[in-house]
Amino acid sequence: MAGNEINVCKFLVENIGLINLQHIGLIENISAPGHRGKEKVEIANLEDIYKVSTQDAGKKADIYVNGIGVSVKQIGGSFPFNRLQRANLYDIYNLLGFSDIEQIISKLDQEVYKFHNNKLMRRNRPWEDFFQLNYFKELVEYLMLKGSPNKGLSTSPASLILEAPYDGITINNTSVYTFDEYFNEYLNKFKIAIRRQWIGQASNSEHNRAVSLSKKKGNSPWVFNDVTGNPRTGWRTDFPANERKTVYFLMIEKET
Repeated sequence: MAGNEINVCKFLVENIGLINLQHIGLIENISAPGHRGKEKVEIANLEDIYKVSTQDAGKKADIYVNGIGVSVKQIGGSFPFNRLQRANLYDIYNLLGFSDIEQIISKLDQEVYKFHNNKLMRRNRPWEDFFQLNYFKELVEYLMLKGSPNKGLSTSPASLILEAPYDGITINNTSVYTFDEYFNEYLNKFKIAIRRQWIGQASNSEHNRAVSLSKKKGNSPWVFNDVTGNPRTGWRTDFPANERKTVYFLMIEKET
């Protein structure tokens, strides 16, 4: 979720029949993916904006402009994909036809281990350390526009990427990209970001997500029984300190 989908949708609705977008042309109609892949729902006016879902992880198109699926991203630093689990790596690499899958996963395992043991200066790692260019491109395209590791191919895939600020949106600060254009524009800004959560941290959502991740056997190499770092929200007072764990996952990050 980019965070600016609703504001972008408002801007587009207000400009139906008034402005042209690259790769799309004159805005004629706006719609949104239906719940769980159901038929598109029309966004004819500002009162319909509530129909735009920002929570459905299975969709890749946030909205449709003239019937074309569009993924909305925010200008600046962002995450083209959130929370890639180790348990999903083999299946998604195999789906995309990668060779040397075990070697790629092993390199990621080593980086996570080194980060956990304070042997890395930065948690954002160069994608070139793990992937050939064509593999990385295929992975990013699949995760951004086509599908997700847990849900498979999306019933609402996207064809284009629209990038705009959070607010103050105008035609001059809005860009529409094909995937190739977007990837080439930001290739040198993409990183493989190592992120962690803790079992026992104060945030209920983060604690529960860490517990869920830890229960998957395929994630076990990224689950550690000792704690490094500290959650910003602190620790739960109703959870034994000796049962805290550190759980890792990956993000694909576009740095500023």
